[in-house]
Amino acid sequence: MEKTAVDDIIDSFRRSVGAYFEEEALFVLGVSGGPDSMALLYLFHILDLNVLVVHINYNKRGEASDKDQDLVEQMAFQWGFECCSIQLDSSTADIGNFQNWAREERYHFFKGLRDAHKAAAIVTAHHQDDQIETILQKVLRGSSPTAWQGMSSWDGNIFRPLLNFSKEEILHFCEVNAIPYRIDESNLQSSFARNFLRKEFSEQMDRFFPGWQQNILELQQQGGWFQQSIEWITAQISEDFVLDVHAFSELPQQLKPAILKHLLDDFNGDTSCSKAQLQELSKIEDLQTGKSLVVGNAEFIRDRDRVILQKKKEDKAWKQPITRQHLEDKYTVGGVNIRLTKGIKSRTGLYIDAEALDWPLQIRHWKHGDRFIPFGMKGSQKISDHLTNRKIASNLKEKTLVLCGSDSTIYAIIYPGPVSESAKGAISELAKCDENTTTYLTIKPTK
Repeated sequence: MEKTAVDDIIDSFRRSVGAYFEEEALFVLGVSGGPDSMALLYLFHILDLNVLVVHINYNKRGEASDKDQDLVEQMAFQWGFECCSIQLDSSTADIGNFQNWAREERYHFFKGLRDAHKAAAIVTAHHQDDQIETILQKVLRGSSPTAWQGMSSWDGNIFRPLLNFSKEEILHFCEVNAIPYRIDESNLQSSFARNFLRKEFSEQMDRFFPGWQQNILELQQQGGWFQQSIEWITAQISEDFVLDVHAFSELPQQLKPAILKHLLDDFNGDTSCSKAQLQELSKIEDLQTGKSLVVGNAEFIRDRDRVILQKKKEDKAWKQPITRQHLEDKYTVGGVNIRLTKGIKSRTGLYIDAEALDWPLQIRHWKHGDRFIPFGMKGSQKISDHLTNRKIASNLKEKTLVLCGSDSTIYAIIYPGPVSESAKGAISELAKCDENTTTYLTIKPTK
């Protein structure tokens, strides 16, 4: 590898920063201590940019985790950067889903620090090998061609300046510039999907299909062409989020979910939708006038020969804080009755300890990213995972409610309709009743 390859990384980084950001911009940079993020930290150092370095210590590898943190803190100090190290307890992670938990936790802190410091961007050290793995996983999981575009260098939130460089090139960059780094040995284990792709899968693909990585990267272009085609078709059959039903009905059935997903993304930002939800939405042409379908806070309403996409209107009662005074008599909101009682009269509802709650309360629809601590567990769980585990049908998930305290803690999940004869919802470990409970908050569906 020639010396010019090292210069290419520096020049590319300089151009990317100049193209997207103001000269005095502040960045929140996640640094694990591995070669990729340490190379990125060095690039910020030699360009003398404003950076808040953030290191997440998951305490999963004992002394090795502490050595990672020490290295990041020492080099940040040596290169003149402020460093924030955050200690997490990996024992609270969802069983068998550590990587997803770790990703959610670190981005939660990255976003909080970005907002608190009014930073221009979160910066990560994703590189070309990561891009290949991302696209390949999208293909293997059956994602639409739009998703084949993979990660972008700058998406308005996360800045990834190393995407055009391979792991090998970054390691060489570290070697030439004497950049210290550590290796996380857990990345050598194949128990996670990405690690399997990096090792066994990649080695066999290199053997049987030389050059396969470049072919995967070229899917980005095909994904971009597909995206442009969907945008063009959508523009022909809709205007200002009003969809021509007749024109939509004439589209091939396979295109309809992609059109609706594009409309939702354009209307509401990047929208998380399951395949089942999109298939359900594809039936909007069969809706009667005045009827609607809801996804998150977006509502598709049929109006004769058109469908209008608009923000879902919520009853003012949803925003009304629920106080103890409200519950002296039966109080109804969102299709459920709630009240305070001194005992358990039947098993037809949910019962939680009223004294364990942070009043006033709120009942709302769950949101992606919501978590709670299930009864009998120590760690938290995503509500989306809980609903999947309980086999709540996709078309009912969006109707699921949560009971929250004034501090946003979720105390209960309220299932929509007759999920089963016995299951009306789920209670948080934080609000369970025991022998000391004197006042019960009862939640029952309206009849």
